[in-house]
Amino acid sequence: MEKYYDMPKGCRYMSEDTDLLPYLRQFNKFILNKTVTGCGGTSLFLNSSIDVVIISPRLQALKDKHEQHPDTFFFHSHYTSNGKVAEDIKRLMSELNSYISYCGSTPFTDRKSAKILVTLDSCEKVIDVLEKCGVIDRFLFVVDEFQCLMGDATFKGTTDVNFLIRLDNEAKDICYLSATPIPDMYLDFVPQFNGLPYIKLEWDPDVLEEPNVREIQMKKDESAEKICSRLIKDFRANGYFARKVVNGQVVYSTEACIFLNEVRSIINIIVKNNLKPDEVTVLCSEGKVSGLPKGFKTGGLCTDRDNPCNKTFTFCTKASFEGVDFYSTNAMTFVFINAGKEWQTLDIMLDIPQILGRQRLDINPFRHDAIIYYKTKPDCMTKAEFEAQQKAMELETERFINDFNSAPDSMKERLVKLVRDRAEDKMFVDDYVDVLQMNGRQTLGINTLVQVAKWNQWRQRTHYYSHSCKLTTSIQSAITMNVKPQKVKDFETWYYSAKGNDRLKGYSDFRYTYPCFDSFILQNPFIDIRYHSWFNMLGYNELVRLNFDLQKVEQEYDYYCNHEPIIQKCRETFTVGNFYTKPKVKSILQQIYDSLGLVGKKAKAAELERYMNVKERMITDDEGNRKEGYLILP
Repeated sequence: MEKYYDMPKGCRYMSEDTDLLPYLRQFNKFILNKTVTGCGGTSLFLNSSIDVVIISPRLQALKDKHEQHPDTFFFHSHYTSNGKVAEDIKRLMSELNSYISYCGSTPFTDRKSAKILVTLDSCEKVIDVLEKCGVIDRFLFVVDEFQCLMGDATFKGTTDVNFLIRLDNEAKDICYLSATPIPDMYLDFVPQFNGLPYIKLEWDPDVLEEPNVREIQMKKDESAEKICSRLIKDFRANGYFARKVVNGQVVYSTEACIFLNEVRSIINIIVKNNLKPDEVTVLCSEGKVSGLPKGFKTGGLCTDRDNPCNKTFTFCTKASFEGVDFYSTNAMTFVFINAGKEWQTLDIMLDIPQILGRQRLDINPFRHDAIIYYKTKPDCMTKAEFEAQQKAMELETERFINDFNSAPDSMKERLVKLVRDRAEDKMFVDDYVDVLQMNGRQTLGINTLVQVAKWNQWRQRTHYYSHSCKLTTSIQSAITMNVKPQKVKDFETWYYSAKGNDRLKGYSDFRYTYPCFDSFILQNPFIDIRYHSWFNMLGYNELVRLNFDLQKVEQEYDYYCNHEPIIQKCRETFTVGNFYTKPKVKSILQQIYDSLGLVGKKAKAAELERYMNVKERMITDDEGNRKEGYLILP
């Protein structure tokens, strides 16, 4: 049941539309597709007057929200050992109970609404407290970035599916929120999503900005670590990661957000390039902290949008970036995709738009720019082989569950324990049987979330990672907003694969033919910034005369760049009304060139005509000798 909601013209953030929240409140359980990231989805609910539980699969996102909204209740234990965690959870539940009692209106007070932040893993404890207080129906549960449920299912499917079951059974009002929801083809297959109203926000095209994304296929001997080392080396040499022209001014990116899928790669990059803790921010799961070099820690991302202060390098893993806000005035984004390993395979349709939407500040001219480095790998399993495998798993699942349902209670307990105690690498290999929590009791059932995730994972690898053309087309399909003119897109695609003189010629032809698209071209950081200067200074006709030869063009441009300083020096040196012989003119010009640092530039007397108003004359000196020279005119 898909519904479209038109956001007001000129509206950039969901909270700017005062009619949106009342509209959403008419639904009890629904899916909300924001369609764009960074539009203030969670902020809409956190700043509202309703009681809300924000549930996120990503701890870092909740930490950031709590810093921005310190009056929220953050249900999270900082301990890692089981004994201390259990004790701390009891403390948190007690404090949450007090917090709920304090919030809300009474006949004698008008207190604020309750805002609770909790991870998916700890949500059941919050539900327990709300039920005990008898206020669970007062709350709207917002499952933020709910597309992560499918992405995480292959390694924490039991936790995720039981979260969905418990929440669906206990909560009256649920909003499944995302800018990249689980694809329609899978939604109805998961019982908790089946048949839910699907609300899609339609935004004014004038407020949307389409990303500038360049896809680069890594060579066989290249790796994310090697490329990052090159990026770091170039930054240290140049002082910037990228540059482009905005409103006539050259702007520079001096910060980099680098997305990798393996903490080991981040560690190697830090060590090999001798990076220091004050240069690096690492965002990864808390379980990987111990592997970082001495002095490094996870987190510490700047959350002050008004006065952002970031380290040069921010490394992020797949398990940490969803829902996290990056506040930077100039950060550039780099993404690495490696199809060689299962856990390094991004979900193009879900993950790429999320990554590209992390930069939140409008003042960052590079917020929509990214380079995606990728490797493809043909999938070894054909469609027929995969479908046969899945059919066998489905039949085994059905047989297992039928045997369980017909077994006596004593045997059911043993079967539940058998499945529960399976080794991690044996889960979901032959079947999709899992231990589900139903009505407070453990039973066996099919984990549809994992089943859907397996199908999606195979589809990703087969359709997107088998060939570079398919992958790049899929990336463009995932991020396109139809804001950038098609002619510009076509030119950029051509430009990225063109070479040398052909590239400069195509660039010049395009700008000469379509001057209306200059703003798009100048703000693309992947176009050689020298081309802009050459075209603007020399002009199209001069570039044609030079046959777009890079060496000749650069020499001519260097000459033009020094034209004005030479003119000024000539005016200071040559006197109007005086006559200078050609040897004298040549000597003076050479002195001027040398004083301006024009190393290797040899002076010719005739060049004076380029810099001053002169008249070539022949005169006779006092000794009767005829001499050629120039008369300096006003």
